[in-house]
Amino acid sequence: MAIKIFVINMRRSADRRERMAAMLESLGLEYEFFAATDGRNLTPEQEQQCDLQDEVVLPVRMGRKIIVQTKLTPPEVGCAFSHLRLYQHILDCGLDRAVILEDDALLHPDAVVALHSLDCITEPWDVVHFSSHVGIKNLPLSHKYRFGPNNEFYFQRLGMHHPAIDSIHNQRRVIVLAAFYVVTSNACERLLKLGYPVRIPSDYLLGLLAYNELKMFRAYPLGHFYKVADVASTIGGAERQHNLVRG
Repeated sequence: MAIKIFVINMRRSADRRERMAAMLESLGLEYEFFAATDGRNLTPEQEQQCDLQDEVVLPVRMGRKIIVQTKLTPPEVGCAFSHLRLYQHILDCGLDRAVILEDDALLHPDAVVALHSLDCITEPWDVVHFSSHVGIKNLPLSHKYRFGPNNEFYFQRLGMHHPAIDSIHNQRRVIVLAAFYVVTSNACERLLKLGYPVRIPSDYLLGLLAYNELKMFRAYPLGHFYKVADVASTIGGAERQHNLVRG
C-alpha cells in the first residue's frame, strides 16, 4: 500500500532539505516537504493558540493527572505547531495514514520494508512509532506482527490495552522523540483535539499514552530503522528537558 511521506523542514534549512531529498530518493521513496513553523516568528493567531505555563496539568483517567514542568522554548513552540499543522494538512488531504519525518532522521533501507509491511498489523492502530527510546510499560504477551525476508522484524503494541491501566502504569512514561512515525487520520484528529492550545512539546503530545490514549505500535528491533543525523538540533538539547510529576 502506497503511503504519503511528509518531511518537516524549516525553509531556511536548505542543507537539511538537500540531505533528506538525496536519502529518500536513494531509497526509492516519494516525499513532500512541509514547511515548519518558526517559533520565534509566530503570527498573532498562533500566539493566541498558545498557553505557555511553567507547569501544565494534563488530566488522565482514574482521577489522575500528569504535570509537565518547564515552559516551552520558542523552538519547541514552533515544533509543536509544525506537527499540529501537519496533522490538519493530512486530514485536509483526505489521507487515511501518512508518514511524518523530521529533517534530521537517517533511515535504514529496512525502514522501507517496514513501511510496506504496515498492513501485517491486523488489530486497529493509530500510530506506528520508530523511536528507539524505552520506558513505556507494555502489555505482557502482546502479539508480535512479524515481517521482513526472514521475519526478523516485528511490530508490537506499546502500553496497555485499556487506557485506565495506562493511567496507572504509564502515567509518567513517555516516548520523547517524534522524528519518524506513521499516523492515521484518527490519530490526527485526536492529537489536534489535545494539542491546542499549544502548551506541551510535540513528542510529549504523541508519546504520553496515558494522556492521548492512542493505540500505538513500535517497530523492532529498537534503533534499527533510523537514527538521528549528526547535526545541531534546531530545538535544543539539555535545556529542553521537561519533568513529569504525578498529580
